[in-house]
Amino acid sequence: MAVQYNETDFVLYAFEQMGIAVIEKNGKFIKLPQGFVVEVERRDLYRLSVDGFVISPFDDIGNLCSFIKKNLSTQDEEN
Repeated sequence: MAVQYNETDFVLYAFEQMGIAVIEKNGKFIKLPQGFVVEVERRDLYRLSVDGFVISPFDDIGNLCSFIKKNLSTQDEEN
């Protein structure tokens, strides 16, 4: 029997553990710094966009977190 949990809460927990700041949660949308938004589509499927443009779907929370962290730190270095 599979364990049932709220996928958005799971993503928020993963972001907290990875040190990714969350600006706002609105239903299945999670707003991050620098225009990033994650939409939790379903279990193990997340859509990442920046400034309204879809970057990519992700099916692995670890890959999603790594991608976000890398790009947030790259943008910080550019500013």
